[in-house]
Amino acid sequence: MKSDGERSLITSVGIGEIGILASAGVLAVYGLGSCVALIVHDERKKACGLAHILLPGPRSVQDDNSSLPAKYADEALSSLLEGMGYSKLTPPAWLRAGIVGGAKIFSAAEEQNVCIGQRNVDGVLSVLRSRSIALSWKDTGGESGRSLIFELPAGILRVRTLRDGWRELSPGTIS
Repeated sequence: MKSDGERSLITSVGIGEIGILASAGVLAVYGLGSCVALIVHDERKKACGLAHILLPGPRSVQDDNSSLPAKYADEALSSLLEGMGYSKLTPPAWLRAGIVGGAKIFSAAEEQNVCIGQRNVDGVLSVLRSRSIALSWKDTGGESGRSLIFELPAGILRVRTLRDGWRELSPGTIS
């Protein structure tokens, strides 16, 4: 897990990792394809967490590698909530979330099955619903990879694609 205790201006969150900020800073994910980034923001405490999710889950019995707390969608939210100091079962009602990613990068290989990117998005949406966390930002699907940054204390989410460059997502942006 990465935290704001590290003295970097931007904290990059890798695949299967989570990042937590309890004060001013920036969390970033670069090169999202079918992976999904999950942002949980507490505007009251000016804190946030970000998970870089690889697979929808659940974890198979053969995968006993617990060093990646956000590898699976069904475990990532619990890891974020714990890292932010909340109960993973009953988080505060004022938390809001954002999801970015879930692109269909390998079109030919994914024609026969449901796209892994969409399965990741569905998995994250399901865990958010199960904990009654409101979705404030959503930029998912399509065929373009993305990068994102989330800035505190302002609570600003910016997303970039190679084609469109950087753009800011306002709360309530669901695409």
